[in-house]
Amino acid sequence: MNPAPETNHQSRGISMQKTQRRLTLFLSAMLAVAITMLTVTPANAAPSRSDGSGNRVIFVHGFAPDGNHDCADYFRSARTHFANKGWRGNLLTFGYYSGNTNCSHNVRGGRDTAIKDVAKAFANYVYNNYSKRNIKVDVVAHSMGGLVVRAALRYTALGAAGFPQGPLYIEDVVTLGTPHGGTTFFCPNTLQQCADMEPGSPFLNNLRSVMPNSGMRGGTDWTTVSSYNDGIVSEHSGIAGIAEHEVQYNDGISHNELRTIRSGRYNSRAKHTARGNTWSSWQERVSPLEQARLSVLFESTM
Repeated sequence: MNPAPETNHQSRGISMQKTQRRLTLFLSAMLAVAITMLTVTPANAAPSRSDGSGNRVIFVHGFAPDGNHDCADYFRSARTHFANKGWRGNLLTFGYYSGNTNCSHNVRGGRDTAIKDVAKAFANYVYNNYSKRNIKVDVVAHSMGGLVVRAALRYTALGAAGFPQGPLYIEDVVTLGTPHGGTTFFCPNTLQQCADMEPGSPFLNNLRSVMPNSGMRGGTDWTTVSSYNDGIVSEHSGIAGIAEHEVQYNDGISHNELRTIRSGRYNSRAKHTARGNTWSSWQERVSPLEQARLSVLFESTM
């Protein structure tokens, strides 16, 4: 006997209700997953700024008049000072001359290698080894090395060809005697790197009057250090005039001593954008290398 029409209708109604309930439950579950995906912090979120000595510090050397450096010797005093003061992160060196020795990482090149090309190599080194893995680093650069770092950050941010297509996570940068405004002393412009460092060069003009930021939350904190007795880079060129923190020494400290003097007190003054951007009075302050250590340890160094 066939079921009555009403019975068939009721059965179909019950089946449709069950289907609707299943669909409702499925849609609710999918909505919950979507909300969770939106609210969970991505695994590759940019790291935030923080004070501390746990970061790796990468030391970047300057121009080599004879075409090569021993990276270990060049930054021996700096790395010893950081280590003696209890720095916990690795203390590394980056070199960019084929004749270099004892560098943590070295790329091939010479004095005719454009600074922008050195910056490209440095940017890719930092990105591939650290930033891509969400590891932030600090940088201490001497002389031309500061221009390498500045160009690396600027052209990476612009997405320039050959530079990393992801952000660089550089938390703090300290430059010691870097010719931000150029220099002509003891550097023939027949060499590309010397031509790049000439005041008003296309390379310096393209850096513009900014200290570039990284992709970190909170950006990159810059400290520039110069000396009235540098002898190679003027006290004005050495501070750029646009960094968050600027320090000038007036106590007989030479260009190379900015990267070697680690103890004592020296006549100097400081300027911080967050504190009025005006120069402090001249007074006895810490050595250049202690200034560098404090600058990468803390965001504010007054």
